[in-house]
Amino acid sequence: MARILIIEDNPANVELMAFLLAAYGHTPISAPDGARGVAAARAERPDLVACDVNLPGMNGFEVLAVLKAEPQLAGVPVLAVTALAMAGDREKVLAAGFDGYISKPIEPESFVAELEAFLAPPDAPGENRRTVLLVDDDPFMLAVLGEMLADEPYRVLSAASGEEGLELLRREPVEVILCDQSMPGMSGTEMLSRAATLYPHTVRLMLTGQQDLAGVEAAVHSGVADAHYAKPVSATSLRERMAEALRQQEVRRRL
Repeated sequence: MARILIIEDNPANVELMAFLLAAYGHTPISAPDGARGVAAARAERPDLVACDVNLPGMNGFEVLAVLKAEPQLAGVPVLAVTALAMAGDREKVLAAGFDGYISKPIEPESFVAELEAFLAPPDAPGENRRTVLLVDDDPFMLAVLGEMLADEPYRVLSAASGEEGLELLRREPVEVILCDQSMPGMSGTEMLSRAATLYPHTVRLMLTGQQDLAGVEAAVHSGVADAHYAKPVSATSLRERMAEALRQQEVRRRL
């Protein structure tokens, strides 16, 4: 079922929405304000976002603008869930770019069905749902890499740190990891070392702009990483390497 992010500052509303979604088999995720909602969307990659318009700090329109500007989130439906009731309010939120509009107070009998109408149809049996995980502490680089792979026939997840990447691996099936080496806190080699132990079926790749490659080459030699590539990388080269890595992972999975 779907992972649905609720961005809402009223705890009672969050509790009711989450209860209804969970009752229908969906996974609710919540954030109490716009900034944390954007962070949750980046980390969780939900299937749909239900966002209040009148949020403290960053309002719903600002949240929408950020989400729609990011290549990896632009395709996620964002619904305005709001108590706005003046004439023209619905047209206003739709004109701003929201994919849909649900009035508060919500109707428990129809709330889930209203959200489900905006979800992508479930995957057909046997459909390819392979996943590539990008790990880099540079938001610009993550966005560039995500844009390069946006039209490829697999999911692309992103994480801004090694710790965040490992948390995603804990929750999501991933076939290929492409990880930066130089990150604050946990380095790329440390993150891939843990991934190799916990998820040995993955193909683990490093992308680095460092000139000193001793640590990276040691990781490849030991089997922690399968290969390393230098930054910058072209879109064509990146797509070719991801396709090769996915083929390699398929062979590894069958062994």
